[in-house]
Amino acid sequence: MTTPRSRILLLALGGTIACRPTRAGLVPGLGAADLLAAITPPGGVQVEVADPITRTILYPADWVALSEIIHDRRAHYDGFVITLGTDTLAHAACALALMLQGLDCGVVLTGAMQAIGGAAGAPARRNLRDALRVAATGQGGVFVVFHGKIMDGRCASKQRSDSDDAFDSVNAAPLGTVSRSKVRWRRKLTAPAGRRRLRSALSTNVALALLAPQTDPDAIVVLDRYDGIVVAGYGDGNVSDNLVAPLVELARRRLVVVASQCPHGAVHHRYAGGAALIRAGALSARSLSLEMACVKLMWALGQAPTVRGARQLFRRA
Repeated sequence: MTTPRSRILLLALGGTIACRPTRAGLVPGLGAADLLAAITPPGGVQVEVADPITRTILYPADWVALSEIIHDRRAHYDGFVITLGTDTLAHAACALALMLQGLDCGVVLTGAMQAIGGAAGAPARRNLRDALRVAATGQGGVFVVFHGKIMDGRCASKQRSDSDDAFDSVNAAPLGTVSRSKVRWRRKLTAPAGRRRLRSALSTNVALALLAPQTDPDAIVVLDRYDGIVVAGYGDGNVSDNLVAPLVELARRRLVVVASQCPHGAVHHRYAGGAALIRAGALSARSLSLEMACVKLMWALGQAPTVRGARQLFRRA
């Protein structure tokens, strides 16, 4: 009896994994077929390829286009693997996790810190094979697979710029591992609840304000042109005394989310500065990664017709 094969669509979007050196620097030059030719696909996996986008950095419009491709082609595939640049990989994963609701198959994002060719490309080849293995399990959800780790797409964050182990799962343990060609889940997962639907609308009128000791209160005034602002404060989501008043006024007029510059750990706003913003109506990022806080705010503002609706959606989703 013939064993059924998992049908996976490999979407290549550029990034370092697909780069070639040029006089101008590294530029994506390899397509999905080239990436696939560099590895031996896992047994029982039938891979088809597509090259919808070629960039090193993805923009919000690219996230939307990607979500629409996956939604439209879901009936034809058992899973999807996306290769892309690592610098905006976490943002894209967060966006897809919000946009593709009720997802009943695996959407797996991966990339590499070196191009896939030659001796230096061994980690890239491993990442691609591992991603195909995870997509072929049929487990529903958006995942990031990197350096043998399977991470929830909502929690993955690039933490290192010069290591093959570039990504961590922020405030949540990895969901599993891929070791010796075996996918090992740490716990039984269920597919995201609810009916399958696409909710891809975004607002790009969102700013990230990274506070620093030299930040002048006048710099806060320019943030009033945005509908939403993520304030990356210190430690527990705190802000310095000289910025409290202008940030409180901003929080009364705009949708503000208070997060931390620390890559790990939740925020509770126990200090006076951060607590004042929360009392003024700002939302807490809680245990969200900085990438997820920004993308979730963009998504909530894009989905809801009112600020009140966006506020409720941010808290609930």
